[in-house]
Amino acid sequence: MTGHEAGCILCGGMTYEVVSERDRHGAPLCTRLCAGCGLIRNDPVPTADELDAFYASAYRESYKGASTPRLRQVLRNFDRTRQHILAFRDIYGRKGRWLDLGSGSGEFLFLARSMGAEAEGIEPHAGYSAYSRQTLGLPVRSATLDSGGCAPRSFDLIRLSHVLEHMRDPLQTLRRLRDMLRPCGVLYVEVPDIAEEARNRLRGRLFHYGHINNFDPTTLRALAGKAGLAELAATRQRAAGTTGLFLEAVPDLVPDAADLARNAALMRRIMADHAAALLPKPPKGTVVGRFAGRVSDRLREVVAAARLRRPRCIADESARQLRLALAR
Repeated sequence: MTGHEAGCILCGGMTYEVVSERDRHGAPLCTRLCAGCGLIRNDPVPTADELDAFYASAYRESYKGASTPRLRQVLRNFDRTRQHILAFRDIYGRKGRWLDLGSGSGEFLFLARSMGAEAEGIEPHAGYSAYSRQTLGLPVRSATLDSGGCAPRSFDLIRLSHVLEHMRDPLQTLRRLRDMLRPCGVLYVEVPDIAEEARNRLRGRLFHYGHINNFDPTTLRALAGKAGLAELAATRQRAAGTTGLFLEAVPDLVPDAADLARNAALMRRIMADHAAALLPKPPKGTVVGRFAGRVSDRLREVVAAARLRRPRCIADESARQLRLALAR
């Protein structure tokens, strides 16, 4: 493990507040909030060697409890990914050469290639990358961004879905990815929204060793701007208030210090409310209603998984549904 930086990677601030000393499983993990901007990071940050070893063989087991995806997880991921592609069909309809960095169990890659995109993946976890190649027939390398050998100006679209939060230096990661885009290329970044999770999760069930960075909508956009990336005008309204952004290369932007200070105050209140609440306080619906919705979703997944039976059958059916929807 290495100690924290001389200053916050986003605002340069030197003042921090500890918001948690345990991870979601009860193991020791110190997590701090920057008083200057509200960015929440684990401290100390694991070394590169520690992270490489963790993601190659332990992350999926720790986070999902299995070295390959379960059938209902495959079904859920395909459903979510298909809906995402349909919601942004204007962007994904551009085709070209695509990279899915941290491609997981390959749902996005499978659907992208079914649309005609020249898509490839990089996935550090040995079990998931082997599953993607052997079960779904996908071009996925067992590698990381550093070992993947990707050249500058190589891709028309790069996707990081629930990946940036794992990076030791997310600012440098974004700058490197910006340089890997071709002219008019697009970078899609999606991360968990720590503000939303704090409202929706039970007390003490927030933080994870692998989630080094915990972003909210403000800190994610500010970090992207500092890396020379700005939201596409075509998607800005659809993505408002979320932590899923379509970005394009621009000159580096200086974060607004006053806006970040307001965000820090907001995040401080959200963390305090989470620490004090006996039950979650979701911004939409009720705890009981959300639980009932999850039970209903799980039942639908069980029925569908029993009908389709194999991951490749689920993949082929999802691709068929996507093609039909795009043709309407």
